[in-house]
Amino acid sequence: MYPSRRFGYSDDPWFRIGTFPVSTTAFVVGLGIISMIVTAAEGQYGPLYRNLVLLSEDLTFRGMPLGSVLEGEVWRLVTWPIPNEISFWTIILFAIFYMLGSQIESLLGRWRFAFFLVALTVIPAVVVTALEVLTGVSGGVAGLRMVEVGVLVAFAAQYAHARFWPGIPGWVIAIVIAGLDVLQYTSNRNWFALIVLACTVAVALLGIRAFGYATNLTWIPKLSLASSSGQTATEPRHSRSRRRSRRRDHLRAVPTRDESVTPEMDALLDQVASQGLESLTRKQRKQLEAHARRLRRRR
Repeated sequence: MYPSRRFGYSDDPWFRIGTFPVSTTAFVVGLGIISMIVTAAEGQYGPLYRNLVLLSEDLTFRGMPLGSVLEGEVWRLVTWPIPNEISFWTIILFAIFYMLGSQIESLLGRWRFAFFLVALTVIPAVVVTALEVLTGVSGGVAGLRMVEVGVLVAFAAQYAHARFWPGIPGWVIAIVIAGLDVLQYTSNRNWFALIVLACTVAVALLGIRAFGYATNLTWIPKLSLASSSGQTATEPRHSRSRRRSRRRDHLRAVPTRDESVTPEMDALLDQVASQGLESLTRKQRKQLEAHARRLRRRR
């Protein structure tokens, strides 16, 4: 892998519990662990599960309607990843989400990563709810599993050649896991979950591209997250510099110089633009990370 800092560590946390920095990733995992404890206390399919998960309108529990977005319970569009079943595999899921999420959060920053997770949650939920109205598709989805797949896809898109144990490239892991989910939902005829999965993968790929990363995936459209000034508000500063430079010179992408970009950093950014992150040594990556932290503090 290409960790930009130690797993789980953030130099820009939301708050701290003692000396532990609570980042967006840590907060989401903590919320999932709390949901398991609550589930153990109230029993499976208790009030937490029944009132938070995303369900179609026709589902019932012991003969009683469970409630749905179409019945006015719009909070389910956001809360469905919170209830998680109690199992060993859920703990493994949390660990993977924590490791990969920490890397993406370090790359994007806490605000953009939080926005990314909200998009992974809300957009698939809105799409499947709309299709429920149009086509009558029914089912339900709950837990962090879908969001984790989205984070994995985003990680693999940015770090396609990062190696997972035992040396398998990240893009292969992402394709295998998403592919197995597609086969499982298809065999179960769980079209509801399949739609949510497809939307999650699409949001993950479009999102990481819109933030200015996964530049090698040119087949994915790059959406513009524009601010009122007409610039891409969520795009990293060095990416905006390269974009402006490409408009001036079609032969070579050169970052725009300013007081924060030294000649050495200028050369590093040029190397990343032309050869990718994989070309950097460990020392060079540390220099680039330190530069990114300084830019975030200045903003």
